[in-house]
Amino acid sequence: MKNENTRDKIFRIAADLFTKKGYKKTTVDDICEACNISKRTFYYHLKSKSDILFHYYDYIIDNITPLLIQMLNKESSWDKFMLIFEELINSIEKLGPDINGQILSVNLQNNENFLDLRENLTEIAVKTIRDGQENKQIRNMNNPDELYRSAAYMFTGYQYMWCVREGDFPWRDLFFNSLENIFDIDPDLRRYSDD
Repeated sequence: MKNENTRDKIFRIAADLFTKKGYKKTTVDDICEACNISKRTFYYHLKSKSDILFHYYDYIIDNITPLLIQMLNKESSWDKFMLIFEELINSIEKLGPDINGQILSVNLQNNENFLDLRENLTEIAVKTIRDGQENKQIRNMNNPDELYRSAAYMFTGYQYMWCVREGDFPWRDLFFNSLENIFDIDPDLRRYSDD
């Protein structure tokens, strides 16, 4: 690709290799060969293969501009909040359970903190929750910061189960059902709960 720096080239090509071969079966040598770079160049730009995983997660969280544009078109605060997680789920599912499982595993093993809540996304989510509480769409009146933190960590739990079951787990529906119940959503807005 024209004007692509070496680091971005490594990320792009590694993503393709991970998708085709799987994370574990893709070696640094494979990445270097496909990028036409030396190992020395690879390690100049990255500490390890797992650094590529960190980049994935940051990329998903940091590139929320399309999400913000979609949110402007939603009237319901609850729909705006759901859109945040819908976008995250779509991005995570594109990577597949193998790469996501590796992201979770590397974070667990090395405590890299790359699954920590991101300030910009937290700010948007908390404001949306607060608006939903004010307009009575969200009937759980607990602290919006704590509600979001609970939702975010519950999301990681469902993501984990989806990875463990190699994608054979209806995490989207289960997660949204849980959100509707925990946030005590106005029954007219519920799409996943039985009541």
